Formats: sequence, structure tokens, C-alpha cells
Amino acid sequence: MRRALVEAVRERGGVIDRSEALTLVPLHVLKDAVTDGALKRIFPQVYALPDAADELDVRRRGALLFRPAGALSHLDALDVWDLPGNLPSRSTGPPAVHVTCSGESAAVSAPGLRLHRRNGFRAEPPAVVVRRGLAVVRLEQAVIESWPLVPELERRAAAIVAVRDRRTTGARLIHVLQRQRRAAGAADMDKLFRLLSLGIHSELEAWGHEHVFNDSRLPPSRAQVPVRLPSGRTIYLDRLYDEELVNVELDGAAYHGLPRQRERDLRRDSALASLGFVTVRFSHPRLHADHEQAVDELLATLAMRRCQLRLRRA
Repeated sequence: MRRALVEAVRERGGVIDRSEALTLVPLHVLKDAVTDGALKRIFPQVYALPDAADELDVRRRGALLFRPAGALSHLDALDVWDLPGNLPSRSTGPPAVHVTCSGESAAVSAPGLRLHRRNGFRAEPPAVVVRRGLAVVRLEQAVIESWPLVPELERRAAAIVAVRDRRTTGARLIHVLQRQRRAAGAADMDKLFRLLSLGIHSELEAWGHEHVFNDSRLPPSRAQVPVRLPSGRTIYLDRLYDEELVNVELDGAAYHGLPRQRERDLRRDSALASLGFVTVRFSHPRLHADHEQAVDELLATLAMRRCQLRLRRA
């Protein structure tokens, strides 16, 4: 009977709760399995296979068995959504699992569980979805509630990646944030989300918007503008001055540093030139080292283009 119980736990992803186990075997079989180490208790009345007891997904499934009216949230939700965050080091054991449940429910927690109670919360759509077989809060909620738990220098990454990958929008993030104005870091998040809603998709673009493109001497420009190339492929321009057809590309080292990446950029610029665009590129070090010079170069380029295109001076 123990063998059947262990096999059943394995078929269920390595974890089972007491009530389900007792539909399979008598109580004494379950107790003996735990006593002998065939199963390991990871939460009250929740058991896992010993060799899987420290695996994150197993502990997350176990936490949801312990709190079936809850959903994964905070850093665990961020991880389930495959967004950058910073789970605690596992050097001192598996990190606690974050679960959100209703504020009206009993505040029963357990070691290894970070329980968050929210009034009016229900572990059902639209507030909760199932991803990788796990109940999890929506992406926007995960980004907002994880903000104070992520190191300061890495906090903006999750929102930027989510918007860049077109999994959400700045407007949707703002909408969710407006319902929780007391969230830690709300002012900084609001500022970032508004930048993202303008089409900014990277830290470098955000820095450029704040220090270069907002310069009063420059005309208005648009971020992340779609352009269809002669090949039929659609690309997105980092920053476009529409009237002058000047495209400004901000080259972060992660995407533009290798020879093959530079070759890709040259082919891209050539295709844009065939459509009448002039491309100006600023690297991360160059933009940060002297953003005043970047503004001066843009002003000169825009003036040249107005002459070439016989545009009236702004």
C-alpha cells in the first residue's frame, strides 16, 4: 500500500495533501510513510517525495494545497510569469513561498510560507489565472507587489521586459496601480509605467527620454514606431522624428555588442535608408558620458534633414 501511495504522489507532481492521501490508503500507512522518510511533510497536512521536497514548483503546489483559496503572488508570481526578479538565495534552504488569500479568511500560516491577506481577494478570474498548472495573480499585480522586494537597481526590469515583450502595456500597469495607491514605491512605479505607455522599452530608452528627448530645443518625437521594411518584416524604431525622417537607435551592449549584431544593425539601417530614413545611433556609454553632445548632434542632424527635404524651420 505504501508503494501505491508513493507512486500516486509521483503522478501528482511530487506532492499530496492529507485528505487526498487518505482516499488512497489508511491513516496508519500515511503516518508510517512519513515516519520512515518515504514522504516528507512540507506544510501542515501536505507531503512531498523527499527528493523533490525542496523543488520550487513542488513547494508552490504544496502551498496551494495548504491554502487552496489562495494564489501564488509577489516574487513567486513574478517567477511563474518568467519575469526578472530576485528570489532569495537557497543557500539557507528553500525560499518561502508567497501566497495571497482573502483578508476575510483565517490567517493560518506556516513555516516556509509568506501569507499575504487582501480584502476582497478571490482566487478566481479575472484576478487569478492558471499558468504552468499553478494558480497565480495576474502579471500586472505580480509586477506591482514585487517592487519593494526586488533590489533597487533591478526593480524596473520586470515591467520593462513585460511591456517590451508585449505581454502587457504601460496603460494596463497604470490601471492596476491606480487601485492600490498605497503600494510601496507607487510614485516611482507610476513614473516608470507612464514612460512605458509612451512606447519606451528599455532602461536606456527611459534614460534617453528623461535626459535627451525631453530637451526643449528638440521637436517632438515618438518611441517604438512600427515600420514595414521592403522584405515585408515589421521593425520598431526606438525614436522617430516624423517630419525629418530621422530615426534614433539606442544601442545597449546586450543587443548590439557582437559582430553579428552590428552586421544586423547595418542591414537594418540600409533597409530603412531605402525608405528615406536617416538613422543615428547612440551607444549606452556615449549617451551617458555626454548627453548634451547627443542633443547637439541631434539638432545638427535635424537641421540638415530639414534643408535636404526643404522643410520649413520649426
